[in-house]
Amino acid sequence: MTFVALLAVVVAVALVSFAILLPACVGVDRLRAALERPNRFHDRLVAVSPFIGGLAVVLLLNKGLLNRIEHFSHRYGVEATMWFYAVEGDLVATVQDTLPDWGLYYFGPMYVFGYVVLLVFPLVAYLFASSLRPIKTLVTAYAINYAVAVGCYAAVLAYGPRNYHRLPGADPDATRVEEPLLDSFREVTQLTARVNVETNVFPSLHTSLSVTVLLLAVSTHEEFPRWTPVAALLAGSIVLATMYLGIHWATDVVAGVLLAAGSIAGAARIVAYTERRRSPDAQ
Repeated sequence: MTFVALLAVVVAVALVSFAILLPACVGVDRLRAALERPNRFHDRLVAVSPFIGGLAVVLLLNKGLLNRIEHFSHRYGVEATMWFYAVEGDLVATVQDTLPDWGLYYFGPMYVFGYVVLLVFPLVAYLFASSLRPIKTLVTAYAINYAVAVGCYAAVLAYGPRNYHRLPGADPDATRVEEPLLDSFREVTQLTARVNVETNVFPSLHTSLSVTVLLLAVSTHEEFPRWTPVAALLAGSIVLATMYLGIHWATDVVAGVLLAAGSIAGAARIVAYTERRRSPDAQ
């Protein structure tokens, strides 16, 4: 399967998921009201555009500096892979052994397709919220996640548990961690290689962004009660998938959770500050 074909499948799955989640989690009445007042929807997009622009800048810098960050990390970064194994031992291998082999057909799609749905759906759903604060907070938190993660990837050189046995100095008695996703669906690398390298491990960005969405879903539960359990299922599955698929250490996951909490806290402060500075008649 080519990169374009795989990308098309991801987009198709996301669109089908949106068609189900929008009426279920946002509500038909809200959607109908937005269609009846397109100008208000346009005004909301304009109001959040500076935040989206900031996120776009961070993403473009991350993409543009991907190779340079990797080179910097190899030259100056702290080699942490052996330390991670010394702390965790065979924890990730135990996770793989505990869960059934058919788990690949659940965690694989969750890691690829569920992740896209989890991250993108709230960007659409929160445009229908009574306040723009949730979407502003989410977009800002995404930017903080990426910015901090890039700094960590430059400072910490680490390989995931699936690569541990290949490294010089690895414990010969360590239980080998398999890489079921790449073994069974090698085409996925065509997608992930465009946005990531194998040393971008600490922290787990899949974890941090997923937990970021979950934390905000909890805070908006009163307005979007049906989205909270969906976000919890997706986020929990994705976090577990990062270890089941041999991609991340538990240490990466813990760091990702902490990054998510810090990103939400920082984003809330930034959004509150910008709202205090805006004119009283701003929307």
